Amino acid sequence: MRYLIALVCSLSLSNVWADMTLTIHDQNDQPVSNAAVSLSGSFVSTPDEVEKMNQIHSSFVPRVLIVQKDQYVSFPNSDDIRHHVYSFSIPKAFEIKLYKGSEIPPIQFDAPGMVVLGCNIHDSMIGYIYVADNEYTVKTDKNGQVTLPAKLGDKVSFWSERLIEGVTSEKMIDITSDTAQTVKLELLPPIEFVDHESHGY
Repeated sequence: MRYLIALVCSLSLSNVWADMTLTIHDQNDQPVSNAAVSLSGSFVSTPDEVEKMNQIHSSFVPRVLIVQKDQYVSFPNSDDIRHHVYSFSIPKAFEIKLYKGSEIPPIQFDAPGMVVLGCNIHDSMIGYIYVADNEYTVKTDKNGQVTLPAKLGDKVSFWSERLIEGVTSEKMIDITSDTAQTVKLELLPPIEFVDHESHGY
């Protein structure tokens, strides 16, 4: 009897903590990559690791970077030309004037929210830093998928630069499965850019 109770408890706990797969598609059934998904009510501590937002071939690499509140980010310029990185976003407004190389000190992102990056020299350079509020947050892959320690009844917040409501908006999604769920969202058309990160740069 004790063995049966222990087995039932073990199975119940494994079900609670099992990862589930969430897939995001747009209205045309195309996968939505480079989107941030946060598990509401979860908690993760701020990593000591300094994340990196590189500049390669006049592009921010990665285009979307996820960090936790109070985490530091470095901005190396791996190009042979100078860049002038800036952000006017409320969570973190800053400016790194014309520079090359990697001698710029890392910057701490101490408030949650979306930080939009630009370059005063190259208008086509756009990047995003999603500062999570110490919640479990991951980025969708090329198949529009993320793996989450979520269960039926949980909620997640979804961000994408393709949101019709704007790049500072988020959508809430209800988790309706313990194993796998596909969600279709009405979004702006896909944005064309060269994914230098996938090429190993």
